[in-house]
Amino acid sequence: MSFIADSSSLVIERDDRKKHDLGLILSALALLCVGLFSIHSVDVGQGTAYMYRQMVFAAIGIVVFYIFNKFKLEYFKVIATPLYILNLVMLVATLFLGKSRGITSRWIEIGPLQFQPSEVSKLLLAITLATYFANRQDRLRELPTFLGALAHTIPIVALVLLQPHLGASVALLFLTLIAAVNIGTPWKYFPAIFGVIAVLVAAAWITPNVVPDYMRARVEAKIQELVYGNRDIRGDGYQQDQAKLAIGSGGATGAGFYQGDQKAAGVIPEQHTDFIFSVIGEEGGFFGSVLVIGMFGVFFFFVGRRAYMAKTVMGRVVASSLFAVLAFHTIVNLAMVLGFGPVVGLWLPFMSYGGTALWMCMGAVGLLDQCE
Repeated sequence: MSFIADSSSLVIERDDRKKHDLGLILSALALLCVGLFSIHSVDVGQGTAYMYRQMVFAAIGIVVFYIFNKFKLEYFKVIATPLYILNLVMLVATLFLGKSRGITSRWIEIGPLQFQPSEVSKLLLAITLATYFANRQDRLRELPTFLGALAHTIPIVALVLLQPHLGASVALLFLTLIAAVNIGTPWKYFPAIFGVIAVLVAAAWITPNVVPDYMRARVEAKIQELVYGNRDIRGDGYQQDQAKLAIGSGGATGAGFYQGDQKAAGVIPEQHTDFIFSVIGEEGGFFGSVLVIGMFGVFFFFVGRRAYMAKTVMGRVVASSLFAVLAFHTIVNLAMVLGFGPVVGLWLPFMSYGGTALWMCMGAVGLLDQCE
């Protein structure tokens, strides 16, 4: 069924005869399959049942892909204002109704499922920010347009930071900056913006009770390790240290599927989520790890091609925004697991266990497939 958006008879439903980007879709599915097998390996080693739930999440993710792929970008442009309001409402509701894990409050329970609004925010911000730029096509290189884009993003970032979720907040800001670069914002505006961000970060760091203690401890532990060589392997550095031990034990060819001793011992907290790559490193070894990283490279080649080939401002901003957030997650997660960066709680796209994160990835592929 088709719907009419306005008096110009804009057809909202996407033409099914239009060819899909099979390279993009198949590379995403390949990563999803690797993630499912890795989660299943955790289940076998530790007696859990995450993979079956992840398969349910994947099935729902196919529906999410279909929804975001079925409708033209012009339709999302028409409903951008309601989507922005929905984004704000979800994030505010999370602060009051969110289910807590430790000191964080990021999840809303919907029946048997837990829903994480900060992940959906990345999709919604990509759409509403694209609409903002598309409505100012004749003023894309002007400073007020760039400042307006930052003003569009800051309330979303602030609400996510209050949960607190530093990693997701930085990802949202990175999404905005990459989108601005891709539509031609002059580079001369960025040094001042980076300077302001640096001042705000420094002010937050030295102000008591602004940066949560666990975030501060993780950053300080990583600085101590990088600068002075001091590794807190029993405290804040424990998770990373165990992950590196697991990956190092894999050697060149790995211990073999289901055969990881470190994994079976259950010594790595959250191994099925943020630290899923440690399973690949231990059981697949160096060659398996390189193969998976190469698969990510293929996926991002197709994502980057969508951003490069997009002819409309809406398509370019959506594609570059989603490229930015997915690449940010991938790079930061791998750096975290391999010990090059602090633990920031960011999942690995398509692989880490979790419904909302997977749905965000599937929705992103659905949008990317139609960016032209």
